[in-house]
Amino acid sequence: MAPQTTIPTLHSLSHSQAHRCLWMLEELSAVDPTFKFNLKNYPRKVPYNKDLLTVFRLGKSPIMTLETTDGSPPPLIQFEPGVLTEAKSILEFINEEYASERWTPTSPEDKRRNRFFCEFATGTLAQKNDFTLIFEILGQIAPWPLSWLYRLMGLPMTMRFKSDLQPVFQILDDALSEEKPWFGGAEMGVSDFNMNWGMEVAVQRGYCDLSKYAKLRDWYERVEKREPKKRAVERGGKMDLVWFGHKGTKFKMEELGASGQKKVD
Repeated sequence: MAPQTTIPTLHSLSHSQAHRCLWMLEELSAVDPTFKFNLKNYPRKVPYNKDLLTVFRLGKSPIMTLETTDGSPPPLIQFEPGVLTEAKSILEFINEEYASERWTPTSPEDKRRNRFFCEFATGTLAQKNDFTLIFEILGQIAPWPLSWLYRLMGLPMTMRFKSDLQPVFQILDDALSEEKPWFGGAEMGVSDFNMNWGMEVAVQRGYCDLSKYAKLRDWYERVEKREPKKRAVERGGKMDLVWFGHKGTKFKMEELGASGQKKVD
């Protein structure tokens, strides 16, 4: 690994996509003990945690900031000096800048495969998860008596999107084998980090029944058993993607917003 010229700080909102970025940072720390990074955790608040707005104007997690090791001004990577946002982009930066592309496959075939599953994870899987979640979460968090009405109204669309997800899981299952147990191919790739978020959502919310997809289940369990993944959970907190840490919270309509939907990062 090349000597660090910047020290990253991950600004991580609980129960958010920052978790996959923290996992990669922990993986890198496991193979390179000299690698340094900082972590700042932010709890979820109603309607949102305003402290993140002081880090980047959108206030959305994950955010990664950079501090140079020689005290010079931070580099411009995306839009503002020393600030990176968007989980997929942050993962790519960590892999290229700090890990010497450790999670970029070497063979042309696996390189193309890795690129495809990065897009599949953050596009197809994440998008269909979000469609399902939107119709579910209104009935889940809205105050009574609106909650039962939202559940009833959203049920047809929820069932439709859950059904749409099943071919997605089948494709993921079909892509895995003894020769290529990772979405990156023979070895773990950036795509596996990206895929983790969508699969965590799908499994926790009951969209994916892993008993129906043996190879996908093995991949999921293999990830969860990795020591750096466990370390990410210890440092960043266990993810609750059913209630996003708000189980039992009674929301007021003004907190949910005019549309009745609570803001979820």
